[in-house]
Amino acid sequence: GNVVNPDDIVADFGADAFRLYEMFMGPFVQAIAWNTDGVVGTRRFLEKVWKLSQKTINKKQSTGSKEIESLLHQTIKKVTEDIEELKFNTAISSLMIFVNALEKESEISESVFETLLIVLAPFAPHMTEELWSQLGNKKSLFLAEWPQWNKKKIVIDTVKVPVQVNGKVRAILEVSATADEKT
Repeated sequence: GNVVNPDDIVADFGADAFRLYEMFMGPFVQAIAWNTDGVVGTRRFLEKVWKLSQKTINKKQSTGSKEIESLLHQTIKKVTEDIEELKFNTAISSLMIFVNALEKESEISESVFETLLIVLAPFAPHMTEELWSQLGNKKSLFLAEWPQWNKKKIVIDTVKVPVQVNGKVRAILEVSATADEKT
């Protein structure tokens, strides 16, 4: 009576949501209690990615705003390093942060979306392969080259600093990342 039948979960949520949840639950070396409700969250994340495909515009070169470009390269770096260290939960978390940032954009270049699909593919292979083919790619996503991050693009030029008065945030200032305390 203490077994979860994966066939039931796959039937309700899909294989990718189930697979993603298993890797997102936590480090593999820890014992973690199963919670079927958690699969709902990974399913919602995959639905966000699917909806992003509708914002994709056919621009191979443009990567969007500097913030998105920087976050893209940070995500590639984090996912690459975390996969090598078998830290799948933190890799997926960084993908979720990136997808949330992309949701706020009015449009996404095809190159950014393709890169997202490549780094998401080890976790959600079925959906990413389908979206990859919908973009007009003839060869499998898994034949695509793994993206490389650019150290220069990871560096953030500005940071947001909240200003509090009596414990309440009154403003958020954007300042240079190299600014000193006095500035």
